[in-house]
Amino acid sequence: MKIFVTDSTGALHQVEGETVVVELENGKTLELGEFNYRPDAPHAITIWGGRQPLESWTEEDRQLSEQLNLTLIAGNCVDVWPGRPKK
Repeated sequence: MKIFVTDSTGALHQVEGETVVVELENGKTLELGEFNYRPDAPHAITIWGGRQPLESWTEEDRQLSEQLNLTLIAGNCVDVWPGRPKK
């Protein structure tokens, strides 16, 4: 996945990374990452409310994180579904 940030002029600057974490003024975070839920389906974008779960998280930690998945199915169709992370 390519990640870009913009400067005050609107110019794009590519940065290295795997996901993008945005911290809102209220302290909450959103994490965006590439996701492939099925080998035969196109890649999707997952938007995490909180952070993407780590292997070291407990089940209680996982319940604090929510996700919204978006997959482009066709030129005029987007598959959107919510979820909670599972180990």
